[in-house]
Amino acid sequence: MAKRVRELYDDTFQEALRGAELVFVDFYTDWCGPCKAVAPVIERVAKEYAGRIVFGRLNTEGNPETARRYRVSSVPTLVLFRDGESVTRLGGFQSDAALGASLSRYAPAPAAMVRPVVGAPAASGGLLSRLFGRK
Repeated sequence: MAKRVRELYDDTFQEALRGAELVFVDFYTDWCGPCKAVAPVIERVAKEYAGRIVFGRLNTEGNPETARRYRVSSVPTLVLFRDGESVTRLGGFQSDAALGASLSRYAPAPAAMVRPVVGAPAASGGLLSRLFGRK
């Protein structure tokens, strides 16, 4: 299974924010229990929001400049950025439902899937039908 959450660093963070309208970042450390618990939740939510939100994670111990810039003083800290600006911030473990509810306020709705109706007659009378005499 491909990872949907990319690793971010001090030197790539601003580029990541400029690369998409919505970027969700998990600020974490390797030794943090709640950080480890929320990681699979974020992976699942990233799958649900694929194509609408870019997901990343930043280890605050190895990247103190970015953690300081965004005033991350405890982990996990989960931040959604829109056009490079923080629009929502969550702390601690979040369930799939809680995280999804927070993100759904900002993420565009997924494209509606068009499903053909089985047994429905083909559309007729359109421009192409009139041009090519299709009956």
